[in-house]
Amino acid sequence: MSIPTTYPLIEGFWIKNYKAFWQIAIGSSFSQSVVTDFAGDVPLSYELTPLTVFVGDTGTGKSTILDTFAFLADCINQGIATAIGNRGGFEAICHFGNISPISIGIVYRPCGGPQTLTYALSIAYDTKTRHVYVETEAIIYRDPQPGSQPHPVLLFQNGEKHTRMVRPWVGAAGSALAQVEKTDSTHLGLAALAQFEDLPDVPNLKHYLDRYFISTYTSGNASLLSPPKFKFAPSGNLALDLKRIKDKHSFDFESILDVIAKRMPGIEKINYEATEAGRPYLTFKLKNSDSVIHPVQLGEGSLRLLSHLMLFEDPIPTPLLGIEEPAAFMGVSQIMAFTKLILHHTRELGGTQFFVTTNNNALIDQIDPTEVWFFSRDSHGTIHASRGLDELQFLGVDLDTVGPYWYSDYLYRDQMPEGSVHGIYAKRPTR
Repeated sequence: MSIPTTYPLIEGFWIKNYKAFWQIAIGSSFSQSVVTDFAGDVPLSYELTPLTVFVGDTGTGKSTILDTFAFLADCINQGIATAIGNRGGFEAICHFGNISPISIGIVYRPCGGPQTLTYALSIAYDTKTRHVYVETEAIIYRDPQPGSQPHPVLLFQNGEKHTRMVRPWVGAAGSALAQVEKTDSTHLGLAALAQFEDLPDVPNLKHYLDRYFISTYTSGNASLLSPPKFKFAPSGNLALDLKRIKDKHSFDFESILDVIAKRMPGIEKINYEATEAGRPYLTFKLKNSDSVIHPVQLGEGSLRLLSHLMLFEDPIPTPLLGIEEPAAFMGVSQIMAFTKLILHHTRELGGTQFFVTTNNNALIDQIDPTEVWFFSRDSHGTIHASRGLDELQFLGVDLDTVGPYWYSDYLYRDQMPEGSVHGIYAKRPTR
């Protein structure tokens, strides 16, 4: 598996007391942590790759993963009070209403370099004032040498914007540090610290997080992209995404559509027009035919694929991208087209890290088992995570013999044997 290493990457993260999760750790998330407290054993550490696929039944936290990064982006751009208020308040986003602090941590490797950076954030709720505040916020470096100690660049504690420990850097003196400390307890010090050019990894991390985008195709997009004679439906985001791409890349827009058309099964040409009010609409010319059809005649699966392709073909890619249930409504050829393209981006092109949620066998089978994480609930309702490779090893599978149907052949069965790492339950397909 050839994976580019010349662009930034989130190697792991942890989440505690946020929505579906009491605590969960994915990837390399504990090797540097000095500010988080997890109950029980520390999970094994695996570095995430540019593609991570989350699989699990409804209610096992797949969407929570995607929303966690959207929550961080909102905290950076809008402040924690607004980010939490937009999600219904602190009690609404805590795990089962538990009002303990929410903790989120990220292990980030800038541009494939040897040194990694951990960003840890804890948000608490004052029951007397009914206000939220930053309880702990830390930016921590670790040198690549074995046994090296973590070096906090920034560490705020107890809701006070006073730095307890700062690793010396040129901009740390005098007014610069005071400016960081002036940020109130409802805003992140990360945003203030990101202005210092002599700490380039910090603004890069901020940029990586605050540009995070979730692709969630919504039924009704066909009407949004159709000519005015078709009924207009106000739901969906595909038309807005299309307009955003056109506004951002007006000179290259036609060539972008041509590339997208070549990747859509059965489509030869995509034509873009706009109403007098500026609302975009599309027409599609079919291969080996003079027929031209409108989006409402194209089908949900094709439109969902179109929404993904627009993100893939953006000349200025989003560094971190979440895609929720990409294969829903898609046929096999569309799923294969999507899978081929996302693997091409992550294996060869680089530039974007993908978090994908799915339960589709055809998609999962084509992904390397080191890139797939299974979520399941135990008898107490706690969600656990395990890699596809770990589940295969538990079953004693000879990994040299595992083919492109590793999930369908080995894990998608009536029931995992008793004693499995966490257990994956489903029906084995009929051959």
